[in-house]
Amino acid sequence: MSDFLSELYGQQKLKNELKRLLEEHRLPHTMIFYGEEGLGKTTAALSLAATLTEASDKFWKEVEEWEEYFDKVPAVTAAEDRIWYIRPMGMELKIEQFRVFLEAMISFGDSTRVCIIDEAQTMAPIMANSLLKTLEEPQGNIYFILITNDINALLPTIISRSERFPFFPLSRTEYHDLVKSNPLKYKFTKTLDEETAYQLSEGNPGITLEICSESGDAQPDKAMSFWETFIWDKTPFATLSSWDVKDRKKFLRLLRWIILVGRDLLVISEMPELSMERCKQVSERERKAAPYWKGDAAEKAIQVLQKAELGARRYISTKNTWDMILIKLQYIQRGI
Repeated sequence: MSDFLSELYGQQKLKNELKRLLEEHRLPHTMIFYGEEGLGKTTAALSLAATLTEASDKFWKEVEEWEEYFDKVPAVTAAEDRIWYIRPMGMELKIEQFRVFLEAMISFGDSTRVCIIDEAQTMAPIMANSLLKTLEEPQGNIYFILITNDINALLPTIISRSERFPFFPLSRTEYHDLVKSNPLKYKFTKTLDEETAYQLSEGNPGITLEICSESGDAQPDKAMSFWETFIWDKTPFATLSSWDVKDRKKFLRLLRWIILVGRDLLVISEMPELSMERCKQVSERERKAAPYWKGDAAEKAIQVLQKAELGARRYISTKNTWDMILIKLQYIQRGI
């Protein structure tokens, strides 16, 4: 297994552990892959599933074709239905999706099957309880891989019946090796070099791809405008509440940039003599805004934003989350 999980970059400790467990025939039948989005959890789950089921070379081609079916069918399969992949339809994972797998499970036979449940933190309570019951009566030839960016949102009883495998950001060396080996995939802009991208993404390849995109390049300016609005606009709530935050993924991406700019403001307000800003594109604007976020104002604001990000990942309404952010930051900026 020299090419074990070769599709996954980095995460060498995790690879070694999974390989060892597999070779010793001790791989757990329920696993949780957890960590930030963009670190390769889904890629790892699919690659491990392909290994367990001895999927053919056509497997990854099948995976590419899944995209057109995600919103049309409860679950997608590959490798002659030996690999099942379930992800949210809309805002949550529904019991109807899991029932399709349970009904098929009756006739599985002896061949190994893998059920991958992505964004497991969005499971509806009834689905989570159904999964728990299934895990309590395990079948030796079925593996479950749960993928989540918020492990604390899972039922404690599901966590206790699973083996947890954390995914971490890449080290600086791993990160630079990755982007150098994929120059066509990771294209940096004029205002964003490789090292700055590493600092902004905090070693996350998925976030780096967003930063390298055209929309990603525009995010620092929009994030900076967010903080400036609370300083110089007399009606910040009215101004910012008009922003379009309907798309959850775009909203989470924007929140991340707002938090990154906020961290710059915090550092500048505390140590203005140092040049430690990470968002170089808007560093001059940050230095003008930082004095207005002195004391613990920036820190409190960042805490509000981080809590809001967690709520949005748990599928709380993006509009309600955004309005809550605006109200709380308006109070913080005014010292209330």
